[in-house]
Amino acid sequence: MLAAALAVGCGGGEGSGDDDDDGGLATALAIAPQDPTAIAANGLTDAVNFTATITYANGDTAVVSDGSWTVDDVQLGTIGATTGKFVASGEKAGTTQVTVAAHGLVAETTLTVRVEDVHVGDGVPADAPGRFDQAPTPGDPASPLLLYPLDQAVVPSSIKPFDVQWDGGVAGDLYRVTVVAGLATATAYLAHDGRHDWVVAADSWSTIVASVDGTPATFTVDRWAASDQRVYRSASHAVTVAPANVAGAIYYWDLSDGRIQRITAAGRDVVMPNPPPRPADGARCVACHTVSRDGRRMAAELWDGGDFGAIFDLTADLTVDPAPTVVAPTQYRALSSTFNPDASRLLISFGTQLGLVDGGTGAPVTPLGAGLPASGAAHPTWSPDGSSIAFVANHNGTWAVDFTLGDLAVIPVTAPDTFGAPVILRNADGMANAWPTFSPTSQWIAFGRGVNSRGRNDSIPAVYPGSLWIIPAAGGAPIELANANGGAGVMDCYLPNFSPFDEGGYHWLAFYSTRDYGNAVAGTRGSGRRQIWVTAIKNNPTPGEDPSAVGYWLPDQDVATHNMSGYWVVEPPVP
Repeated sequence: MLAAALAVGCGGGEGSGDDDDDGGLATALAIAPQDPTAIAANGLTDAVNFTATITYANGDTAVVSDGSWTVDDVQLGTIGATTGKFVASGEKAGTTQVTVAAHGLVAETTLTVRVEDVHVGDGVPADAPGRFDQAPTPGDPASPLLLYPLDQAVVPSSIKPFDVQWDGGVAGDLYRVTVVAGLATATAYLAHDGRHDWVVAADSWSTIVASVDGTPATFTVDRWAASDQRVYRSASHAVTVAPANVAGAIYYWDLSDGRIQRITAAGRDVVMPNPPPRPADGARCVACHTVSRDGRRMAAELWDGGDFGAIFDLTADLTVDPAPTVVAPTQYRALSSTFNPDASRLLISFGTQLGLVDGGTGAPVTPLGAGLPASGAAHPTWSPDGSSIAFVANHNGTWAVDFTLGDLAVIPVTAPDTFGAPVILRNADGMANAWPTFSPTSQWIAFGRGVNSRGRNDSIPAVYPGSLWIIPAAGGAPIELANANGGAGVMDCYLPNFSPFDEGGYHWLAFYSTRDYGNAVAGTRGSGRRQIWVTAIKNNPTPGEDPSAVGYWLPDQDVATHNMSGYWVVEPPVP
């Protein structure tokens, strides 16, 4: 709390302060009310009418009518420059300083702004809030089970509103979902409808994100049970919102339809509804794609494993039938591929060899196995700085899809289209290292490690165990990303891809997992469907520590499809 501050104005002569008409010397300035609280609730707010009082040397006081008023944090609200009337914006909660200057003096006080949004769902009785006006019982078997968001997750401030999901309860029950961030609270009262979820209202979520004061936002769900009219509380989940604008576009493979889906700030769409058909039978499957770092080009394998690849211009209209190509599916065959930083070259993996083709024509630059690994190679990825290529070396498969052993290695790029000898970073040691990806700074390589090079093969009933790891690109000890994996030794995470963003103290890593997202109705619980998740990776970790955080589900996915291979890039400019 700040008491009214005293200050002395500067002027010519020996005196200080202002002499008024009555000859008194202005000696003090005070604000009223002191340290008030303004509350914004569902768009309405109580105005705070500040006044300033001046005190003279002879003890007389007078209300100031010509003061100049300011508020430090204008996102909290506005103040009349001459009136002192403060009106909260409702967009942010927190504390700030209100200052008035008059007669050569300055005074300030602390203003607290609370934002309390309340949402009422369909079928909720008018007296629902009162039913929750009792001490809740936590940890009881009747308590709801909060399933999403995950406790201790780290998310960027640009993330879309959470779909809070839980289980527990029967028809006739009521629920209260509460999200708190600093001095902001969003509350929803909901009737039992079998879904057990609430998508936080967009305006409320914006306020929650703006109001995080360095402490996590907390999520709880209370259940009012119709059977005994008692309130039961879930565990509280804490989510850290990092000051990070992680935007761009994510291109992922929808295995269910054989198409590439794209997620942007506008939502999800199919990149190419009608990809080029195979001449022999009209097949239109798209798979094993990669996207250039500037978001302008996508290379993808078409039709079948090891069939022809094609390159597409992502700034063009790809909704026509068939989608136009930059490089038609007649020039090269590939299982996977990676662009160099300016997309002038595409490094391809075919069979067990690596080769280099022109990114604009598809013409061979370095034939398969000439100057690049000629056997046991898979999963190449080019570093953002262009200095090296990470890949899997010495694998034991007959092609670069299924193998059970493989080393993690890097190839130095010594000159344009010229490469040095591979250097092993991580030996197989009885496992398959797979799908390396460089951090945006090119300093780290994240990779998968499991009993097979892929997470599952739909011809078998179970997934192959696999987890995420990270290692310095220059070499060093590998570190298990236990927080991202869901715990030390948990093996249900695959195919990592770093985003291009280094924001909020983190790199952001996408991967896929068959773990449960939320409940079985609004999410994927019990289905085993592959979904894309994101983990925050500290960009300057303490040596040896696990730099990852508990992950979050990538918003806007289709929960009914199998999703994987999320390539995250900046959005190209609209032509």
